[in-house]
Amino acid sequence: MKLADLFDEQSVVLDLEPTTKDDLLATILEDLDGKSLIENFDQALSDVIEREKVMSTGIGNGVAIPHAYTDGVDRLVAGFYRTRDGVDFAALDGKDVDLFVIILGPKASRRDHIKILARISRLLNNSEFRSELRGAKAADDVMAVFKRFGDR
Repeated sequence: MKLADLFDEQSVVLDLEPTTKDDLLATILEDLDGKSLIENFDQALSDVIEREKVMSTGIGNGVAIPHAYTDGVDRLVAGFYRTRDGVDFAALDGKDVDLFVIILGPKASRRDHIKILARISRLLNNSEFRSELRGAKAADDVMAVFKRFGDR
């Protein structure tokens, strides 16, 4: 699966107001739920928050990849979110996070979930990729960045 096929413009939100970690996760899940991408909001939110309690998904360089296996979705769901300013997300490098890629998958899709997570992690380690995501002005710009880098 190409990353550009996993994301679409409706699941890209730019310039969210920064808030606390849990409030930001709830806002992201509410957005996905409002777009009919979540089957069970409470279950999905609970699973994402529980996953964060195990270890922060803030991987450094201003990036977090919140993710969970959850019965709150019936298929793989992904979204890209960017905050205007960084959020304290307990990232491994101690820095605030402004780029968020959320990945939710049903418990039966662990293999696909892990593959997508690995691809996203590799891409987000690329400083040029991160820079272009931060410079994107609109959702279609983000999609172009995903296509250009994700299809390599």
